[in-house]
Amino acid sequence: MLDSKTAIEWIKKHKKVAIVGLSPKDDRPSYHVGQFLMAQGFEVTPIHPAHAEILGRPAKASLAQLAPGEIDWLDLFLNPSRLMDLLPEITRLKPGMVWCQLGVVDEEFNRKVEALGVLLVSDRCPKIEWRS
Repeated sequence: MLDSKTAIEWIKKHKKVAIVGLSPKDDRPSYHVGQFLMAQGFEVTPIHPAHAEILGRPAKASLAQLAPGEIDWLDLFLNPSRLMDLLPEITRLKPGMVWCQLGVVDEEFNRKVEALGVLLVSDRCPKIEWRS
Protein backbone atom coordinates (compact mmCIF):
# COMPACT_ATOMS: atom_id res chain seq x y z
CA MET A 1 0.00 0.00 0.00
CA LEU A 2 1.30 3.41 -0.96
CA ASP A 3 2.09 6.20 1.45
CA SER A 4 0.25 9.49 0.90
CA LYS A 5 3.15 11.44 -0.59
CA THR A 6 3.95 8.76 -3.17
CA ALA A 7 0.26 8.34 -4.03
CA ILE A 8 -0.24 12.07 -4.64
CA GLU A 9 2.93 12.27 -6.75
CA TRP A 10 1.65 9.33 -8.81
CA ILE A 11 -1.83 10.74 -9.47
CA LYS A 12 -0.38 14.12 -10.44
CA LYS A 13 1.23 12.30 -13.38
CA HIS A 14 -1.88 10.25 -14.23
CA LYS A 15 -4.82 12.57 -14.86
CA LYS A 16 -7.61 10.25 -16.07
CA VAL A 17 -9.72 9.05 -13.13
CA ALA A 18 -13.05 7.25 -12.85
CA ILE A 19 -14.86 8.05 -9.61
CA VAL A 20 -17.15 5.17 -8.67
CA GLY A 21 -20.05 6.45 -6.59
CA LEU A 22 -19.62 10.11 -7.58
CA SER A 23 -22.79 11.83 -6.41
CA PRO A 24 -24.54 14.75 -8.12
CA LYS A 25 -25.51 16.03 -4.65
CA ASP A 26 -23.33 18.91 -3.48
CA ASP A 27 -23.60 17.85 0.16
CA ARG A 28 -21.74 14.58 -0.48
CA PRO A 29 -17.96 14.16 -0.08
CA SER A 30 -17.68 12.47 -3.49
CA TYR A 31 -19.08 15.60 -5.17
CA HIS A 32 -16.45 17.80 -3.52
CA VAL A 33 -13.60 15.41 -4.30
CA GLY A 34 -14.71 15.26 -7.94
CA GLN A 35 -14.90 19.04 -8.09
CA PHE A 36 -11.45 19.34 -6.49
CA LEU A 37 -9.84 16.87 -8.88
CA MET A 38 -11.36 18.65 -11.88
CA ALA A 39 -9.99 21.97 -10.56
CA GLN A 40 -6.54 20.33 -10.46
CA GLY A 41 -6.82 19.40 -14.14
CA PHE A 42 -7.99 15.80 -13.82
CA GLU A 43 -10.23 14.28 -16.48
CA VAL A 44 -13.00 12.85 -14.29
CA THR A 45 -15.32 10.10 -15.48
CA PRO A 46 -18.27 9.74 -13.09
CA ILE A 47 -19.52 6.19 -12.51
CA HIS A 48 -23.11 6.16 -11.25
CA PRO A 49 -25.94 3.91 -12.45
CA ALA A 50 -28.70 6.50 -11.99
CA HIS A 51 -27.26 9.62 -13.65
CA ALA A 52 -26.24 10.47 -17.22
CA GLU A 53 -24.17 13.51 -16.19
CA ILE A 54 -22.46 14.64 -13.00
CA LEU A 55 -20.36 17.80 -12.57
CA GLY A 56 -20.96 18.56 -16.24
CA ARG A 57 -19.27 15.32 -17.28
CA PRO A 58 -20.98 12.38 -19.00
CA ALA A 59 -21.43 9.56 -16.51
CA LYS A 60 -21.14 5.84 -17.12
CA ALA A 61 -23.48 3.41 -15.40
CA SER A 62 -20.69 1.01 -14.40
CA LEU A 63 -17.03 0.18 -14.89
CA ALA A 64 -18.13 -2.29 -17.58
CA GLN A 65 -18.68 0.70 -19.88
CA LEU A 66 -15.00 1.69 -19.72
CA ALA A 67 -12.39 0.37 -22.12
CA PRO A 68 -8.93 -0.70 -20.91
CA GLY A 69 -6.65 2.34 -21.08
CA GLU A 70 -9.54 4.80 -20.87
CA ILE A 71 -8.65 5.72 -17.28
CA ASP A 72 -5.42 5.78 -15.29
CA TRP A 73 -6.87 5.15 -11.84
CA LEU A 74 -10.06 4.53 -9.87
CA ASP A 75 -11.35 6.48 -6.89
CA LEU A 76 -13.92 4.44 -4.94
CA PHE A 77 -16.76 5.90 -2.87
CA LEU A 78 -18.61 2.67 -2.09
CA ASN A 79 -19.88 0.65 0.79
CA PRO A 80 -17.00 -1.76 1.55
CA SER A 81 -19.39 -4.71 1.11
CA ARG A 82 -19.54 -3.88 -2.63
CA LEU A 83 -15.78 -3.78 -3.27
CA MET A 84 -15.29 -7.45 -4.11
CA ASP A 85 -17.92 -7.11 -6.86
CA LEU A 86 -15.55 -4.70 -8.66
CA LEU A 87 -12.64 -7.16 -8.92
CA PRO A 88 -13.58 -8.62 -12.32
CA GLU A 89 -13.71 -5.14 -13.85
CA ILE A 90 -10.53 -4.03 -12.10
CA THR A 91 -8.84 -7.14 -13.49
CA ARG A 92 -10.11 -6.32 -16.99
CA LEU A 93 -9.30 -2.58 -16.86
CA LYS A 94 -5.92 -2.91 -15.13
CA PRO A 95 -5.89 0.65 -13.74
CA GLY A 96 -2.55 1.84 -12.42
CA MET A 97 -4.07 2.59 -9.03
CA VAL A 98 -7.16 1.97 -6.96
CA TRP A 99 -7.85 4.62 -4.33
CA CYS A 100 -10.36 3.61 -1.64
CA GLN A 101 -11.80 6.59 0.18
CA LEU A 102 -12.11 7.14 3.92
CA GLY A 103 -14.07 4.27 5.46
CA VAL A 104 -13.91 2.20 2.26
CA VAL A 105 -11.88 -0.65 3.73
CA ASP A 106 -11.87 -4.38 2.99
CA GLU A 107 -8.59 -6.14 3.71
CA GLU A 108 -9.34 -9.09 1.41
CA PHE A 109 -10.14 -6.70 -1.46
CA ASN A 110 -6.91 -4.81 -0.75
CA ARG A 111 -4.85 -8.02 -0.94
CA LYS A 112 -6.48 -9.06 -4.21
CA VAL A 113 -5.97 -5.64 -5.83
CA GLU A 114 -2.29 -5.64 -4.85
CA ALA A 115 -1.95 -9.23 -6.13
CA LEU A 116 -3.04 -7.90 -9.55
CA GLY A 117 -0.04 -5.56 -9.47
CA VAL A 118 -2.27 -2.50 -9.05
CA LEU A 119 -1.12 0.27 -6.71
CA LEU A 120 -3.45 0.73 -3.75
CA VAL A 121 -4.40 3.50 -1.35
CA SER A 122 -6.95 2.67 1.34
CA ASP A 123 -8.93 4.67 3.89
CA ARG A 124 -7.62 8.05 2.69
CA CYS A 125 -8.90 10.93 0.56
CA PRO A 126 -6.87 12.51 -2.27
CA LYS A 127 -8.32 15.97 -1.54
CA ILE A 128 -7.13 15.79 2.08
CA GLU A 129 -3.78 14.17 1.23
CA TRP A 130 -3.13 16.72 -1.55
CA ARG A 131 -3.18 19.49 1.03
CA SER A 132 -1.12 17.69 3.68
